[in-house]
Amino acid sequence: MRNNGDTYVRGVQLTSDRNAKENFKPLDPQDVLARVATLPVQSWNFKGDSETHVGPVAQDFHAAFGLGPDDKHIATVDADGVALAAIQGLNLRLEAQVKEKDAQIQALKEAVAELKAIVGSLTAK
Repeated sequence: MRNNGDTYVRGVQLTSDRNAKENFKPLDPQDVLARVATLPVQSWNFKGDSETHVGPVAQDFHAAFGLGPDDKHIATVDADGVALAAIQGLNLRLEAQVKEKDAQIQALKEAVAELKAIVGSLTAK
């Protein structure tokens, strides 16, 4: 059945039970983030419709991630999964940056303390 119109529902419950899935493989969230970062995301509308949408085109999404049965469709489960993996990748990146900045701040605090001690010893003479 083909539906080229809109469907309005109160909610869509996608099957996501671990028991309904197989062939689990870990992902590298940093790699997913890098691919999302280069994925063209644009505003657009369907031909013959004036409602504006935002997102990638299926061809670019399929080229970046190889998901789905073809390069004409994006499954919501794949778009959601890619978005969540990219968020995890961004979180890992931010945590690493914060850790690095914290180390730099600590080193600067120690250097300032040493300088204060030197200045204090010079002014005490």
